[in-house]
Amino acid sequence: MLFEALRDSVRYPAIWLAGAGYAAFDAVQLVLSLQGETFFSVRFLAIEYLLLPFLLAGAYGVLRERQSSVRLLAREGVKNYFRVLLPGIVVAFGAALALVLVLVPLSLLGFEPTTDLAAGAALAVLIPVLFFSALYDTVACSEGLGVFASLRRSFALVLAHIWEVLVFVLTTLAVLLGLGFVILVAWTTLLFDRLEPLASLPASELATFGPSQLAAMIGTSGLALTALLYAVFILVSFVLVTTYKARLYRSVADATPTEPQGVYDEKGRYYRY
Repeated sequence: MLFEALRDSVRYPAIWLAGAGYAAFDAVQLVLSLQGETFFSVRFLAIEYLLLPFLLAGAYGVLRERQSSVRLLAREGVKNYFRVLLPGIVVAFGAALALVLVLVPLSLLGFEPTTDLAAGAALAVLIPVLFFSALYDTVACSEGLGVFASLRRSFALVLAHIWEVLVFVLTTLAVLLGLGFVILVAWTTLLFDRLEPLASLPASELATFGPSQLAAMIGTSGLALTALLYAVFILVSFVLVTTYKARLYRSVADATPTEPQGVYDEKGRYYRY
């Protein structure tokens, strides 16, 4: 399935255009963060999050229609924008609520709400939520479902094909970790002379060493190189995840029938069409 996804990435170059748009925004946001421009960085991050559903919807539309067209990418992005955005907000809100429901009882039982405890609880909540809702965006764009219907469909698909989804997650993580390692080695090698003073810093100074100090150390050209390599990583990640997930959805959806549609009457009884 991974190789089919790689072939799709070659067949439909419009997906690379969507990925390049997101990578460019993310790289600019990284540079602003490294330079300590918190005011602009936070607002740029908000714009990024609002742009991502448009790009994802456009990419999934291209893969669904199997046509590489900028016009199709834009049309599908507008058409399915809220189908991707709104379930994501519901998932984030649900995860935050679940985290509160986990931390409050622990606090009442006498556990001190330390950073480590909060991080552990967050992982315990986020991992299953993200895993079972992993296909909601592809479902929403491919089947035209609403907010909760796309989430239910995602949960049903993941439950019915849990091993296939697990292989998808582990394979994607392995590929991205490998790519990230290669890019990190390239970044360190190219900026070795500028990063060398870090090795001689005492532990006390390293503990307080921040992003703005790193930006000053590597200089303008180093920042440009960092942004470029980071953008390459984000671009490849975007293309890999969208094409691979679309292939996964196509595989599991064909083997799992959709839920019958229906309506509720005034007494709460459900009638299927």
